[in-house]
Amino acid sequence: MTTYAIIRTGGKQYRVQAGQQVTIEKLPEQTGDQVVFGDVLLVASEGQVRVGTPVVAGARVVGTVVEQTRDNKVLVHKYRRRKNSRKTIGHRQWITRVRIASIEI
Repeated sequence: MTTYAIIRTGGKQYRVQAGQQVTIEKLPEQTGDQVVFGDVLLVASEGQVRVGTPVVAGARVVGTVVEQTRDNKVLVHKYRRRKNSRKTIGHRQWITRVRIASIEI
């Protein structure tokens, strides 16, 4: 069984494993910088599961920033019936791609 963890960043939760590349909300770090996630909610390793209250004490996930980019465009359509009112708005969210190096307990 592989070791995995659930981390919290940017108001969302992600299931990560060592060697995996994760797309998360924008972080202030630059490409190539090391990033440490301290909000580890759960760690599962070799059949044992550690659940934090709310975080697992002493656990952290270390990764490297691969890329700072923008996500695909999301189109939002606004329409009011019988008013001849239509509007289309596009939005591209800033994202960070992180390669998980290790899960430390």
